[in-house]
Amino acid sequence: MNQKIIILRQLLDHLRKFIINLFETTSAHGLRHLVRYGVHTIERLVWITCISIGIFGVVALAQRIWYRYQTSPVVISMDRNMYFWNTSFPSLTVCSHRRIDERKVEQYIDDHPDKFAADGDAEDFKEFIIKLANASYDTFLDLPMHKSYGIASSEYLNLIHNLSLPFQPSISTGTTLYLELQPTVTELGLCLSVNSKIAEYSSYHYWKNQRWDMIPTKPTVVVHPLDGEVYGQLIKLENSYEVYFHGCLEVPEVSKRRYSFLEAFYTTVELLALEIKTSPQARELSISQRQCRFTHEADILQFSPVYSYNQCRVECRMRLAVKYCGCVPHFYRHIGEYAKLRSNLR
Repeated sequence: MNQKIIILRQLLDHLRKFIINLFETTSAHGLRHLVRYGVHTIERLVWITCISIGIFGVVALAQRIWYRYQTSPVVISMDRNMYFWNTSFPSLTVCSHRRIDERKVEQYIDDHPDKFAADGDAEDFKEFIIKLANASYDTFLDLPMHKSYGIASSEYLNLIHNLSLPFQPSISTGTTLYLELQPTVTELGLCLSVNSKIAEYSSYHYWKNQRWDMIPTKPTVVVHPLDGEVYGQLIKLENSYEVYFHGCLEVPEVSKRRYSFLEAFYTTVELLALEIKTSPQARELSISQRQCRFTHEADILQFSPVYSYNQCRVECRMRLAVKYCGCVPHFYRHIGEYAKLRSNLR
C-alpha cells in the first residue's frame, strides 16, 4: 500500500513540474505569472480572472464564427469578369387568351348528345369550357356553379387539351442557337414556354404519362455583348396574350409581374439581364448552410421532380387549396396522393 502511495506522489510531482514548465515556457500570455515564484495570492487571482475572461471570449467568438459558417457561409459579390461576359438568354412563357377551338367543341357536343339533352345545354357548355380553359385565381368566380355536364373534375385538363386551339407561333432569334417552344401547364392554363429547361416537367404529356424521370439538360443559350443586337422574336401571334419573363430554370408564377398584349399589336420589350453565378464550392455546402436549393434538390416537393423557387410557391398554393377546399384546380398535377397530402397537413 505504501509503495502505491509513493508511486502516486511521484506521478503527481512529475505532473506538477510538467505544468510549471509548460506555463513558464508557453507563449500564451499570463500563464507564467500563475507559477512564478514570489507572486502574491491576490495577484494570482487577478491573473486567473483575466485568463478566464480571455478563454470565455475566445470560446464565445469561436461559437459565433461557427454558427455563421453553418447558417450563412455564402457571400454574394458583384463582379464583372472581362473574360466571362456570356449571359444566359432569358426565357418567357406566352399564354394565349383564346384557347378553345369552337369546331372541336361542336364535334364534342355532337359526339355526346346524352350530356346535352336539355335546351340550352350546348350553348351553356360552350361558355363553360371557354371560362374553364381561362380559369385562374382571378377568374374562378366567373365559372358557372353546379354545372359540370357529367364531366369529372379530374378530366377537366384532358378535356381542355383535347378541345384546345392550336397555338404555334414562329420564333426567330439573333443567336446561333435554336430557341425551343415547349407546351407547359401553368396557373393560367395551357401555355408555351420559350428557352426553358424545366417547362417540360410541367407539360400535359409529361403528367399524362405519369413520368418522374429526369430529362437530359439542354445546352444553355448564351449571348455576349460584343455579338451586337441579340433578340428573340415571336410572330404569328394571332390572338391577345400574356407574357411572363423568367430565367431558363424557372417557371411562370401568377403573383409575379406579367405583360398583357392586345390582338394584332406589335410590341418590343427590352430587358436588362443581371445573372448571378454560383461557385462550385457552394455545391459542397449543405442546403441549410447556403439557404437555397439547386434544381435537382427537389426532395421537399411532392408534385415535381425538379426544384425551383416558383415551383415551391406553386406547390404551397396547391397545399392550401387541399387544406381549405379538399380539392385542387385542374391546372395542377393530379397524382392521386391528395389523401396522403391531407394527412401531412393535419
